[in-house]
Amino acid sequence: MSQVVLHLGEQHIKEDLEYYFSGERDKNNQVRPDEKIYSMTPFSEHIEMDFADGKVGNFFYPVLPDALDRIYIGISVSLFANHWGASFLLELLKHLKPGGSIVVPVYPEGQAAEKDFWSRSFLENIFLSRERWTGFSNLTAENDGVMSIRVGRKWPAPMPSSIEWFFKERGNLLLADLQSGYSGNDLTRHLKNVFVPLCTMMWNQYSASAVTERVITEYVGKKHASALMHIGQDYGLLANDVILSSLMNVEKGVTWHVGDHDVSLVNSISRYFSAHTQDKHVMNYGNISDVVFADSYNVIVISELYSSIGTEKYKQLLEQAWAHLAENGVLVVHEDMSGDTAEIAQLDAIMSALSEVHMHSLIAARKIEAAVEISQYSLAVEENLRQEKRTRDNVFRVVRKA
Repeated sequence: MSQVVLHLGEQHIKEDLEYYFSGERDKNNQVRPDEKIYSMTPFSEHIEMDFADGKVGNFFYPVLPDALDRIYIGISVSLFANHWGASFLLELLKHLKPGGSIVVPVYPEGQAAEKDFWSRSFLENIFLSRERWTGFSNLTAENDGVMSIRVGRKWPAPMPSSIEWFFKERGNLLLADLQSGYSGNDLTRHLKNVFVPLCTMMWNQYSASAVTERVITEYVGKKHASALMHIGQDYGLLANDVILSSLMNVEKGVTWHVGDHDVSLVNSISRYFSAHTQDKHVMNYGNISDVVFADSYNVIVISELYSSIGTEKYKQLLEQAWAHLAENGVLVVHEDMSGDTAEIAQLDAIMSALSEVHMHSLIAARKIEAAVEISQYSLAVEENLRQEKRTRDNVFRVVRKA
């Protein structure tokens, strides 16, 4: 059988496989993997792979349709129950042979709702394929904590998103261009320099969209018609994803991509999303001095700019954003300070001057609370959650305008 398992990183391979090989999880041997299962991560630089090379591949590498019998999602991988996560599972289904399945970890309903993780009800709402009371579901409950997703009588409805754009429009085309222009060591080097950073951007988009959706749900309301602005370096992917999400009601999005940008990416993203978000999203490119707040917004997200523009300009940017928030609107800030405690304290001070700061986990999406430990199936990920709480680094900071 051709089987692959997806991990957050190589350090998680052992624990992820133990979850599925354990007799406790699979008492009837329904979903136990093959001993020759192939491991993959979103950050691997091993691009030119086959499933028998004994290495760790990159799971964003475009796999041919009908190539795999099973895809296992490791417990270390983010399990966010959001639009991007559902679209990602749908894209993985396209890699499977007829009768193949994706084996996924799921959480009990209450725990899943706390963390915004996959539960049975979330997956059933997305992947059910019944015709009234006939037909077959795309889902099978295997054992405690494990479900299988497969194609039933019909395919689930399409889910346009940044991850569909990547697999459908960008990944294959980029690889084809590189392979036609380079060979040997030159090809390997260019794959690492161009393809791997794009994979990293896509994986970061998963967490960013999940936390943003959670913040909108908690602070604005999933049914409330809202306007969102994002200032960062993601080519408009975040705004497009939340506009397309059926889990909330974002009617308008504005993006400012600050700094350098790849023209081929700009054109590819514009072509794909113009048919889906149309005039709901306005895309701008420029420097930080070009950013214009032309309206009032319910949600403003600022991400990964602190190190490039400096403390004073960052403070001014946040004050401008605060002035253009609607009543009860929220300002969301995400910055990876690489453990610099002085800069973390400085960022907290800037935001505290605006209002009370709430922190949301990058790993579990939910709010971080001093007296609450966030549990996860992976012990390694639980330790990462504890470290995230201690350092307050790389979390999403949220302030609300009362």
